[in-house]
This record gives sequence, structure tokens and C-alpha cells, in this order.
Amino acid sequence: MWQHQDIFWGHMGYAWIFWIILAIIALNGKSFEATRRHGKYLFIKVNNETWVVFHFGMTGFVRYYKDDSKAPEHVHCEIEFKNGFKLAYDSQRKLGHVGLIKSLDHFIRHRDLGVDARSEELDEKKFADLLKERRGAVKSFLMNQNVIAGIGNIYSDEILYQSRIHPKKDVKKLSDQEITDLYEKMNEVLDTAIDVRADPDRMPSFFLIPRRKEGEQCTICGGRIKKIKVNSRGTYFCSKHQKGK
Repeated sequence: MWQHQDIFWGHMGYAWIFWIILAIIALNGKSFEATRRHGKYLFIKVNNETWVVFHFGMTGFVRYYKDDSKAPEHVHCEIEFKNGFKLAYDSQRKLGHVGLIKSLDHFIRHRDLGVDARSEELDEKKFADLLKERRGAVKSFLMNQNVIAGIGNIYSDEILYQSRIHPKKDVKKLSDQEITDLYEKMNEVLDTAIDVRADPDRMPSFFLIPRRKEGEQCTICGGRIKKIKVNSRGTYFCSKHQKGK
């Protein structure tokens, strides 16, 4: 059974009624066969060639449970299975989306999504080539979903913090060593985040994320954390070991 409340693909207003009908037709009595992730999107394959697409925004997540006491607090859509379990989509700030698509590859092309940040396709050479095609602040490069899909505001700050690179440094001014460092730290930071399930309390003590606040002491060099804006996004960095633009 498909239950739906007030989150729907593209925030379509009252068109959500028709979306629910389509969802019931597509999912009722079907089964899930596989999952895939690309960037910030999670895809679940249905056994009728349909894909369910989740985009989690800043606070969204899914939870699979049976006991209703374990249901998330802000459930916006829910799928019930024959075994009594449920898959709930929670999005406290309502910044996420849920949708149905027929072709995953077409969706990725239509959204103009870049290579996934954790894809084997993104080796150091491809990463360097992508950098050399761009200009502007290195943080903007990391967050550009049309170039590399999957890195958001918080993790771009962490990657630059660990790489010792100023967020506003122009990509054209990066040395070969800085490009190598950036690539390696990107993988290290994302791997760590996956290992600890993105829980700030479980992040390493030398990470910025647990103390991502202006005025905090830097865990790498003892400097102070400052906040600036990069393309209108709040950006945290160390004013001591991330010097120079």
C-alpha cells in the first residue's frame, strides 16, 4: 500500500492527487528489485521497470521499520509491504522530493547531473580535467552538481579544510599538488561520512564538521574558524591554515 501526504515530485500543488493515483498504479502489488544512488538521489527499481526517486534535501531520510513506535516524526510518504514492514520518507524541512520515473539514465541526463563523486569513473585524471575546464571559486566547483554530483555545502567545507585550501581560491590557481590533495581528501571525507552514517558526533576529532561554528578553534593548526559567503552559501574555514586565494 502507498500512503502519501504532502511531499511530491517538484512540489506540484494540487497535481499531487494525480501523482498519488499514478503511484498506486505503479507500486501496488509490485516489489523492489534493486537500488542505485547518483549524487544526492536514491533510486529504487520496481519490478515493472519503474524507478522510485528520492531526493533528501538537507534533512530527509528513509526508515524501514515494522513497529509504529519507530516511525519517523515527519513522515511525508510511506510504502507498506506484505511482510508488515514500512518504508517511510521523512523530511522535516520539506526540502526533498519523491517521484516516479521510467528511465534512470534519461533522468540523469535530463537533470544534467555530473559524474557521481564516488564513482569509479571519477579517477584523479578525470577530476583534474574537470577542474581545468572550470573557473571561479574552488568551493563552487565542488558543489556544482552538473560537474560532480553528490557534494553539498557541509562536505565541500570539510574537503577544503582537510586539503588546506581557501574556499574562494580560483581553480585556475590550484597547483598540481593541490589538485591531488583535493581529490584524495574528497574521497577520504566522503568515505568517512559513509562509515559513520553522517553522524557529526562520530566524525574524527580532527574534522571541521563537529565544530562548524565561527570562533571555534581549528583542530589542525590551532587557528580560528571563520564564516564567509561563497556564492551566497555560508562557508566555514580556518583563517590560519587555509590562507590565500
